[in-house]
Amino acid sequence: MLQSISVDCEHDMSKPLEKYSLFHTSDADEAREIVSKVYCDHTLKPNHSGPLDACHNRAHLSSVSINYMQYGSDVCVEPGFLDRFFLFQLPMEGAAQITTGNVEFDTTVGMSSAINPTDYTKMQWNKDCKKLMVQVRAEAMETRLSRLLMRPIDKPILFDQCIAAGNGPATDWWRQVKHLASDLERGMNPWRSRHILEDMERHLLTNLLYSFNHNYFDALMAQEIQAAPKHVKLAEDYINNHLKEPMSIDDLVEITGVSQRSIFEGFRSFRGTTPMKYVLQLRLEKVREELLMSGPDRSVTDIALKWGFSQLGRFSVSYKKVYGESPSDTLKR
Repeated sequence: MLQSISVDCEHDMSKPLEKYSLFHTSDADEAREIVSKVYCDHTLKPNHSGPLDACHNRAHLSSVSINYMQYGSDVCVEPGFLDRFFLFQLPMEGAAQITTGNVEFDTTVGMSSAINPTDYTKMQWNKDCKKLMVQVRAEAMETRLSRLLMRPIDKPILFDQCIAAGNGPATDWWRQVKHLASDLERGMNPWRSRHILEDMERHLLTNLLYSFNHNYFDALMAQEIQAAPKHVKLAEDYINNHLKEPMSIDDLVEITGVSQRSIFEGFRSFRGTTPMKYVLQLRLEKVREELLMSGPDRSVTDIALKWGFSQLGRFSVSYKKVYGESPSDTLKR
């Protein structure tokens, strides 16, 4: 966890996450330098001469961090392209103008925003602007979405940048973030167990992906509202019960009693993938679960073979594409 950097300034105890103070300074260069280390390199230009009242509180979980920021002066912040992370912002006081990609909009209290790694971004914060911010590593977001869809992500996730104040699901998600910040402030310690951290982040990202609009949202919702036909469910049951065994489309034809074409159409329409990609995703999940639970006496090869992967090179490529790290890196964790 990032160590707190103390600066001799009077602290306002009403700020969220005060226990996780990263800095509190009146110097713009100092604020820019420290923020660059935890986000990305950027320019910070006060619009008026004189000192800032800049503050950044930051609780870094694992792939997600919860932040509170203020500058205490009218400033222009220009990060450009974010460094492989998403940034979600909610003004608690004041307002900011955001230009990201080809979209320009104002955010005020209750109106949140999402910044994608692929969008060039600059912001104007007014002196009263105080924000709650959530930073999410792109790999973690892609991994969570991939597991929800049960298939690899083949193009970047793009969130709608401007989220209206009346968006109920988004409001509920920010309420969850505020509760988490409050729990951390009261002494909750999720770092005592990686399982607690993973569960916490998984829950936060799942709710986020179902609460904010993005280019995969319709695919997520289609899984929720469509009841698969009998032959798809039969195929799924067979797949789940025989994951460790060699499997082909012919096996699914025999079990379901329908044609290959019907099986492919069923999985495409109701699961958004092919039968064999569905098998691949389930096997990858089983391998990951076992890698995370295993000690140094186990090997990646043994676990991969156990779950039906005979071509280890192809397995490693597929694993890294879905989870953003190699199988051996997961085993080390």
